[in-house]
Amino acid sequence: MMGVRAGIVGLQSVYWPNAFANCLSAISDAELVACADLGCSPDLISISLGKTPTEYAAAYNLQLYHDPVEMIQKEGLDAVCISAKNTEAVDLVEQVASLGVDIYIAKPMTTTGEAAERIVRAVREHGVIATSGTTERFDGGIREAYRHFRDGAIGELISIRALHQHGNINSFPKDDWYWEEAQGGPELSLIWYAADVVRWFAGSEVTRVYAEYDNFLSNDSPFMDNGKIILRFQNRIMGSIDIYFSVDGFRLPAYEVELVGTTGAIRTQQSVYEGTLFTKDGVSNFYRLQNNNLLDEIAHWVACCQNKTDPDLTIEDAQRVIELCLACRQSAQTHRPVALPFD
Repeated sequence: MMGVRAGIVGLQSVYWPNAFANCLSAISDAELVACADLGCSPDLISISLGKTPTEYAAAYNLQLYHDPVEMIQKEGLDAVCISAKNTEAVDLVEQVASLGVDIYIAKPMTTTGEAAERIVRAVREHGVIATSGTTERFDGGIREAYRHFRDGAIGELISIRALHQHGNINSFPKDDWYWEEAQGGPELSLIWYAADVVRWFAGSEVTRVYAEYDNFLSNDSPFMDNGKIILRFQNRIMGSIDIYFSVDGFRLPAYEVELVGTTGAIRTQQSVYEGTLFTKDGVSNFYRLQNNNLLDEIAHWVACCQNKTDPDLTIEDAQRVIELCLACRQSAQTHRPVALPFD
């Protein structure tokens, strides 16, 4: 089977261009050959990425382009990873999907329900393989917890709690676009992780959400830095989400999942080596795999590109996660529960 010939679309990001390049370079079935800077100012890219487009391309031995269409056509690419402002990704998806290349979109993929619908339409109309991430689905501990849960270790699921902690906004340079209110901030980029993982375990869609947000410690930020969310699913499962974006000077797990079922419970978190299973037979531990979850997720996407199969997180799943994030924001703004799906 031929390897996937890949490129990176967009370089104005603190994290994604390096993360994509490092992962694709480590996957034997992928060949990273080019990048496109979208004609963005080298100075702006340098503020976020820490290097100019020319320096970035040289570091990974890539051919540098401005135009992603030219890059795809001249390099004969099979797939691209899109790293762009959240408000701009939709236009890029429509542009590259029409060329028949498969797509990995840096989460949260977009900032509106209308743009999410456009992305789904472009992907399905052109028959390309697409997903958005990263997610928590490929974390070793969470994946092992999911396996135990699916094997019936705790009976029927009653309740799920997900925590996501991501440091604080000061890890982004002051002139980086993440500070722009239009890009959605943690209300989209962080709730994304927990919203997806609770949907995944519940195996059901959310019908009602209530959220409370506040900014306690991030004085210069236009966003919340702490959030509490309560969820009700179609299949009666109850859920909750804790978001922390004000952590500085102490350690806290980046993510944690707790499942309570009819015959037991499971708890796992990022910062320990064991997950815990609680049943009538007592308390036991399962080994928490220490893995690079983005690398595993990108490798999964590459395999899907080769085999022409849908990824674990389909593009429709990503759309539902965006809808849930937007519902949480609406609830926090109005101080009222919000029903889903939106009309």
